[in-house]
Amino acid sequence: MPWKNGLGRTTEIARAPASGDGFDWRLSIASIDRDGAFSAFAGCDRTLVPIAGGGLALDFDGGETLRGELFEPMRFAGDRPCFGRLLAGPARDLNVITRRAAARHDVAILTGSTTQATTGNVSFVVGVYGSLTIATNDGRWRLDVGDALRIDGHGVALRLMAISEPARAALVSIALRPPP
Repeated sequence: MPWKNGLGRTTEIARAPASGDGFDWRLSIASIDRDGAFSAFAGCDRTLVPIAGGGLALDFDGGETLRGELFEPMRFAGDRPCFGRLLAGPARDLNVITRRAAARHDVAILTGSTTQATTGNVSFVVGVYGSLTIATNDGRWRLDVGDALRIDGHGVALRLMAISEPARAALVSIALRPPP
């Protein structure tokens, strides 16, 4: 689907609600092939993680710059005007957006074989490099680059086992806020 500002494209992995114009949270992977302004998302927080290419710099009004090399999460307010610069050619990024009034999120990059617990009401493990296996008490799944596994519930134990080294996955945890 096209970006909100029309300057690029994104592949939506999951969102809530599942359809309509607005969302409480969204998880996607975007392809960036040129420098340009990022879409503004009023009242939202964002995290971008470069997952392919040479990294990305985000320039904000007032002179602040966030620089993200591969697999380095960059967190920022979605309502801040922002200009993205490619550091070394085209890139792909994992993008998490949560509406502040509805949810908050955390993003962790997991490397190799490790154990981790979910911290949100809903979590996703997204393959971002290599191949790995995810095991929980409910089953076992293989994830390759771009694959995502949804896990509902707080404190679910995850066991990640690298199939190809160095495998990497993003653990995205979304904590829902109670309605006012």
